[in-house]
Amino acid sequence: IHKSLAIYAFAQQSFVPFALCITYNQERCSFMKSRYNPILLVVILIGFVVALMLNVTRHEIEQKNNTVEMAMEYENLLRLASLEGIPEEKVLKEFKAAGINSLMIFDTTLRRLNFKGDLMVATGEELRDKKAGAVFANVPADKIDKDAAFISPAKDEAIYNDVVEDLKLRYGQERVEEVCASPRITRVLGSTAIIPDDKYDEPLGVLQAPLGLPIQDMKKVSSMGFNIIVRPQNYINPTKEKIDAVFARIEKSGVKVHAFMPCGKESLGYPSQIDYLGKKLNEKKMTVVGLEHYTQLQFAKIDGSIPLMEAVNYKVARSYVIDGLEQKKIPVATALHRWALTDEERNIRVNYIRPFYMPVDGKPLMETNLQYVRDIVKNVKARGYEIGEAGVFSSAEDYAPYFPAKIKFIPLALAIVAGGVLYLSLILNLSKKVEIGLWAVLGLGACALLMLGRGLFTRQLLALGAASIFPVLSMNFIFDIWDKNKTSDNSCIKIIFNGLWQLALAIALSLVGAAFLSGILTDSRFLLEIDIYRGVKLTFMLPVILTAILFVKRYDLLEVKDGNLGLLASRLNNVLDTRLTYKHVAALLVFLIIAFYFVGRSGHTGGVPVPAIELKMRAFLEQVMYARPREKEFMVGHPMFFMAVMAAYKCAPKLLQFVLVCAAVIGQGSLVQTFCHMRTPVIMSFVRALDGYVVGIIFGIVGVIVMSMFLPLIGKLKRRYLD
Repeated sequence: IHKSLAIYAFAQQSFVPFALCITYNQERCSFMKSRYNPILLVVILIGFVVALMLNVTRHEIEQKNNTVEMAMEYENLLRLASLEGIPEEKVLKEFKAAGINSLMIFDTTLRRLNFKGDLMVATGEELRDKKAGAVFANVPADKIDKDAAFISPAKDEAIYNDVVEDLKLRYGQERVEEVCASPRITRVLGSTAIIPDDKYDEPLGVLQAPLGLPIQDMKKVSSMGFNIIVRPQNYINPTKEKIDAVFARIEKSGVKVHAFMPCGKESLGYPSQIDYLGKKLNEKKMTVVGLEHYTQLQFAKIDGSIPLMEAVNYKVARSYVIDGLEQKKIPVATALHRWALTDEERNIRVNYIRPFYMPVDGKPLMETNLQYVRDIVKNVKARGYEIGEAGVFSSAEDYAPYFPAKIKFIPLALAIVAGGVLYLSLILNLSKKVEIGLWAVLGLGACALLMLGRGLFTRQLLALGAASIFPVLSMNFIFDIWDKNKTSDNSCIKIIFNGLWQLALAIALSLVGAAFLSGILTDSRFLLEIDIYRGVKLTFMLPVILTAILFVKRYDLLEVKDGNLGLLASRLNNVLDTRLTYKHVAALLVFLIIAFYFVGRSGHTGGVPVPAIELKMRAFLEQVMYARPREKEFMVGHPMFFMAVMAAYKCAPKLLQFVLVCAAVIGQGSLVQTFCHMRTPVIMSFVRALDGYVVGIIFGIVGVIVMSMFLPLIGKLKRRYLD
């Protein structure tokens, strides 16, 4: 039902701008004949149709990518089994039944193999102190070094052979030597100091260093019915031989591995063998899993990960994990709330779940985590996703990345430039011929730049133009309607009614710019967030600035008649000559605080905290609405739009209207800015705008009613003051 409503809303909000213009009576739209160049309007209409086509294609690709993988680390489940004293097989079966379908396999280590009894390991210091096992008594005295580890087979000599092979690849032949033939004992030179788990930046000794993928673990996990995601660490001075060794381990295990996820600070193969690794992954038809950054923007900093995504032709699934240190501080309910949103809002397709190691509500640790997993799976399925191997963005049944032909961007570029020219004409009073000439020059320049290389900077610039200009043009459309009002005798009911349809019209026109922005940035790199829209904060501020300039020019707030530049300079000079008072300083301080809060709340790293009451309101709206609307729209922009409608229909002073209009356009800019987050499905962004309208009109209507009650009192105070 949600998705059906979303598709309906997408179509409705896409076509409503022009439908409203045509169906509304001729008198109210007659201004288009004189104020707007019809050729530029036709260009915008054509570009809008192409943008809709691109958005529909994007929606289809997003809809096909509907499989989510539920993954945990194999080692974490072993730790749970150890803590609870439960057999490993029982733990694996129960988590499989709860919904975990994939396990992550990391490189093994000497320390881990020794703990599991798969290998006998002793340090040189233990040998000197006679604390090692009897097996190591055969090591020649001259071969005992303090900084060395000694290994010998335990259960399976094949494990020993694999370890020796990987030790030679990682450390070189000169550091790895067999010092005893019967029993077989190999020495590896290096520090045996143990580094705590939280000391990520310190180099690991030979006991904790990665030693290749454990074949026995892969076999066991596969036999239990789990998919496998491998996470091998990089070698020092990686070579093709070393890359081949990783895949040889996988082939030797005889199991199917469907995904690869970089591990550590750099990807396997970095820096010289990334392309070769990509080739091997493509041959095995393995998906690369990219871990989302903790700011929920792009990917975690792993050197070589982005080149690897390019090398596998963008066959990439986005993954999210709650940071281990953070998870220790939050309750299970908070963690569940995050999982409920992450797959749908950020196109996450691998839910990387870490267990809790503290029981909750008196439940055993095992049951706490099983219920945690069950609830996550339930939320994923409730949102219409299937559990399986992680989905990827593909434009073909088998696999192909999505990169629209550049020629499809040309109508969008011409339309966005046309919108910019229309705005300039409103400011500079350009003639129709000058408008066409300016549009032709700028449009041809934009199209030429689009064809150069990837045209990324040009697309970013055009997206910024679409996000900034069309909300302003939508407000200018509304100004034309307001200007037809000649009386202040308008009832509260009439003001509310006009506010309802005029806000809907403004939103619809602003969404034209949103369609352009979404269309021109749509490709696999943006959907995966390898590339991101760079003008987020500008997109918040520019509509306000451009609207302020337009309003001042349109209503001549500086009292500059007929574009007299000399008089304009004189007015500005008078403003600059004004003596500052404490009132001016206080007003400036308030403005700076508002601006800081407004800009700082945008993006992911502004540093402005979110109040607790707002977090609760967000959680409520997320439960009752398909897509939680943004506060800037329903708490600021849309209510101020109603106030601006009231000011216009009550013939309030233009300076007051100016302030209200600048606040109202914040909502228009915000709803377009939503589309800058290309990781969010396009349907959700459209419906978010609709939900913002629904909640915003409630705040707006309440505001109009309250102000209508206070207006008589304000009138009395004004008359008393004048007397």
